Amino acid sequence: MNKEINFELKAMKKFIIIVFLFLSQFSFSQRSESRIITIQGNDTTIIDLGKNLHQMDSIIESTMLKVFSDTSISNLSRKFEVLIDTTFITESTDNLNSDDTTKIKLGTKQILIIENKDDIQKGDRKIIIDEDVSDKKENKKNDKDHPNKNDHTHWAGLGINANGFLNSSNKIATKNDSYFLELDYARSIGVNLNLLEKRFPIYKKYIGITTGLGFQFHRYALKNNVDIVVSKDSTFGVENTMINYNKNVIRSTYLQAPLLLEFNTNKNPKKSWHLSVGVVGGIRIGSSLKTKWEDDGKTRKEKLKSNFNLNPFQAYGTAIIGYHNVNLYVNYGLTQLFEEGKGPKFSLVNAGVLFNF
Repeated sequence: MNKEINFELKAMKKFIIIVFLFLSQFSFSQRSESRIITIQGNDTTIIDLGKNLHQMDSIIESTMLKVFSDTSISNLSRKFEVLIDTTFITESTDNLNSDDTTKIKLGTKQILIIENKDDIQKGDRKIIIDEDVSDKKENKKNDKDHPNKNDHTHWAGLGINANGFLNSSNKIATKNDSYFLELDYARSIGVNLNLLEKRFPIYKKYIGITTGLGFQFHRYALKNNVDIVVSKDSTFGVENTMINYNKNVIRSTYLQAPLLLEFNTNKNPKKSWHLSVGVVGGIRIGSSLKTKWEDDGKTRKEKLKSNFNLNPFQAYGTAIIGYHNVNLYVNYGLTQLFEEGKGPKFSLVNAGVLFNF
């Protein structure tokens, strides 16, 4: 008879705990404060960490009160342990530190009930409520939804920049350095269209190597009314006294690939500042000169395709800094604009804004 009563009491306690844990799930989902469950005998108490610790229910043992009093609420770990004094016996479904363990999952919460085998008569038990499970599940969900997405790379995208030249002294070039290559900076705009990117992690999401593929479109609007003359050995300009150009633009296009070392400050790419530094190399795939002028009230246009003795290869150092998908970048030319000895000793420099895809 007593055995039947004890069995019913144990079953009742088990039912009360399970029901209480399910009800506590709603409390976790509705509040940002963590809650601790304490069970002693047939009694159940919820301790709200937002309350004054010294006003807790008297059912809490003094040793537990001391533990919570010594813990700063603002710095309380998201993973905490509660000792439970009860005679409820759980079935062993897992093993954790040689103890009998029952694992319960409620939505995005994971709850472990651990019983010490060596002190079973005393009935010391432990409940661990791990709120990090929701974060882990969310991260796994994101990885599943975007298995090939390089969330922590910042190369692929559309960049718009102002173009300029540096002279042999690494200063901004002026008409004194080359009259025919003096630029109208307001119309000397460059575009970077980077289509592919690949990241090789070095340290988790924080540090990695990035490479990829893209196109760089240079547009150099000439300020002075000059004709570009190209010979086998040189490129130079001659002032045109017959036509007044409304548009006089040198264009070039390069296929480019980067090698970047990238740093991120946060695992979440939407909350991360990032810095990329490295080198970009390119090969010229096209160049031309476009001119436009007025003749007897009619608009005339002309396009001349030529290599203009431009360097077939280019390399430049780059630095990209940004937050989430918006970046600022600066490019510094490491190679000359023209082939050696066939034009002014200029190198490119530009700065702009990059919007990641």
